[in-house]
Amino acid sequence: MKILLLLPAALTVFAAGSALAQQRSGAMFAEADVNNDGRLSRLEFDAVRESLFARVDANDDDRLTLQELRNLRSDDAPRARRRPSRDQISKLRAIDRNNNRALDIGEFRAVGDQRFAALDRNRDGFIARDEMADLAEAAGLGR
Repeated sequence: MKILLLLPAALTVFAAGSALAQQRSGAMFAEADVNNDGRLSRLEFDAVRESLFARVDANDDDRLTLQELRNLRSDDAPRARRRPSRDQISKLRAIDRNNNRALDIGEFRAVGDQRFAALDRNRDGFIARDEMADLAEAAGLGR
């Protein structure tokens, strides 16, 4: 899914305008909603995140490096925008609990726990379309 940006600040959404982001978010929601019940269970939410992690982890070492995260940017993004900002690096460091300059699966899952809890506003154990303003942000690492 090249529509996702995984750099922690960029993990906030798409480089495109909000209308395009909403359209892509809706498509992502539909893809993640495997049983088509109009809401995401924790299992569906985790499955899409785990799949994303596996696709981004180019060398299969169970870690996402900054380079692997940069490579997720769409090919049409200008090279200058592929560089992480100081804010993005700062956010990556906040998530990188063991300070090894990479995100391991445990760190990635911990952010998923936080994102699911934040999105499940009514605390029913599911994320409905109206609860999710942007699946792209949730599938990524966070704000």
